[in-house]
Amino acid sequence: MKCALAAAILLCAFLRGADSQETQNAPLHRLNVAALDAQGHPATGLRSADFRLLEDGKPRDIAFFRFTGDQDPPAKPGEGEYSNRAAARHPTVILIDLLTDRILSDWVIGQEVADALKNTESSEDLYLYILTARGELYPIHPLPKPDTETMPAAEPWTRNIAPMLQGALRRLAGRRPVDDRDIQVRFDLTVNALRDLASRMAQISGRKNLVWVTHGNPIAGYSISGQSVVDFTNPLRWLCEELERAQIVMYPVEQSMAGAGAAVGTQSAEFLEEFTGITGGRLYSSDRAGAAIRQARTDSRANYQIAYYPGPLNLDGKHHKIRVICGRKGVHLQTEAGFYAVAPVVSPGHLAANALRSRELPLEVETASHSPFDAVEIGIRASVSPDPIDAMLFQIHIDTADLLPRPARDPAAGKVWVAFVCYGEGPKPVAHPGLVSLTTEQLAAAKDGEIEVRYTMPLQQALRKVRAIVFDAELGAAGSVTIPIQR
Repeated sequence: MKCALAAAILLCAFLRGADSQETQNAPLHRLNVAALDAQGHPATGLRSADFRLLEDGKPRDIAFFRFTGDQDPPAKPGEGEYSNRAAARHPTVILIDLLTDRILSDWVIGQEVADALKNTESSEDLYLYILTARGELYPIHPLPKPDTETMPAAEPWTRNIAPMLQGALRRLAGRRPVDDRDIQVRFDLTVNALRDLASRMAQISGRKNLVWVTHGNPIAGYSISGQSVVDFTNPLRWLCEELERAQIVMYPVEQSMAGAGAAVGTQSAEFLEEFTGITGGRLYSSDRAGAAIRQARTDSRANYQIAYYPGPLNLDGKHHKIRVICGRKGVHLQTEAGFYAVAPVVSPGHLAANALRSRELPLEVETASHSPFDAVEIGIRASVSPDPIDAMLFQIHIDTADLLPRPARDPAAGKVWVAFVCYGEGPKPVAHPGLVSLTTEQLAAAKDGEIEVRYTMPLQQALRKVRAIVFDAELGAAGSVTIPIQR
């Protein structure tokens, strides 16, 4: 429901912008950029000065830069300290699409994915779903649900992937919906499923990969139900922009059968190229699901996050090209090719500005409070000590390298918020006791690369843990650390 509502708002905003042709200063635009060396390995140690960024051929200043890929193991927290630095994740979700499979190639796809996963040494950040012929998401190894606690597995779940996957495919075999021959129906079911999956992936902060093994969908054609020619270009672009804003990078694998069947139902390259061009992923040809999975994971380990302010835009839906160049010899970059000028659903600054008045948390903070994982986009160290007056004193240290350098372009929206969320016996939050905004003086007085925040909270008997969440409103980034309450 939330995704459908967001899509409706986005569509209305787009149409208003197209009608008014209003020129606006665009909010900060974030890019996930994978940097690989000549051997295809992550290129580490690059700096902001090594990059040039062009929008429609015009240079833009880089406002924010940091490496989010594999880094050296963090220093062990001190006694009584907790940190989110050891919790870095590089999630990759695999979606096997049976809805668009017109030529019964599910067993071929299943065997290929099983072969790619069965010998994986680490499966901690791998998740697997099937999109059924009825347009439903069927979990093989699902993302954990919000408000749940996760435990490390004794061994990789992919060890027995072949019988798990083949058994699921056997159970899902059967009659298809009568109206699935209609390309409008297939498109709507596909979009709804992708939005549903994206909402589940959004609980993990930072970059996420989605490897989508699919026969795709025509970008235009004749709708039987509507008895008219339909063009999915604009709805498809709006969906891709939603995925990009959620930091979901797409790796479609355009599946087909060999021989005469190769062209049946697979005239969808243009359809799938929209996903890769807008989200910064890569398109793969048939029978290369294994290569797509491996590359997606490598790209995550090589990821740099770069942000810049686009030039003034008319919200008319036009495409704007992005090009990122690395001056370091032998480094190849993979990122989005551009974006479409559509209005954001709700600006992060608007959410943050109303947070204290309404006592509702900004969306990113709300998501982080329910996530099974700590958010890692902003580094945090934390400790708690008893206060003399029956209270707890929290000391939070925020890594300033993960914040947008101040002053921000829009001071009203460029706030940094710190929330303290309480939990009882279960995994669900029981209260939002504190939401504070860092002052200009606190941001300016950062020492040794950190900002210290102290917060006192009354001691509650039922309290079992507190999650400190930091949110940079203009950057749209969050970090959190979970602190158990010792008694």
